[in-house]
Amino acid sequence: MTVQELYRIVFYDVPVITLLLYILWREDKSLVRSKFTVNRQSIYWSFINFLLILGSALFISAIAQYVLPAYKPPLIQAPQTPPAWIVMIIGSFATAYLEEIFFRLYLLHRFDTAGIKSMAGNLLSILLFSLCHLYEGSLGTLNAGLASLCFTLIYRKTNSIHSPAWAHGLYNLLAFACGI
Repeated sequence: MTVQELYRIVFYDVPVITLLLYILWREDKSLVRSKFTVNRQSIYWSFINFLLILGSALFISAIAQYVLPAYKPPLIQAPQTPPAWIVMIIGSFATAYLEEIFFRLYLLHRFDTAGIKSMAGNLLSILLFSLCHLYEGSLGTLNAGLASLCFTLIYRKTNSIHSPAWAHGLYNLLAFACGI
């Protein structure tokens, strides 16, 4: 699994991230620079965002366990070797950046430049992000929707892709390490 994951990072995540950034850079060189600024606000809101999505995931998990006892969450096994841990850490953040660059930076920019109102663009991005997580089942899709709401709000507040990407990466890391 480690080799497959590493191939996915190198031959899928990195090229897609590069392509999306190139497309945006060709359109507006200052856009990519401005959305990749790092400041204390980015770090602070990343942490707040992580706590919000962790809280929503734990709440949904509790509901699933006590209200829907027949629900079986997907089985996620933590890595067993140091190289597998390294690949998981890199993969967690590579996937987070890929999804945040696409759903927040790219799509929201496209919606804004197309004249779609901010609220409608936000909701459409959240809906699309949620639908991309249908493979996790209905509760996983709900969890993705709540997380996407947090990611979108924090992205709009900080105007930086790092805030939602760091929170998303930390959540992915925790989910894979602990199986939540």
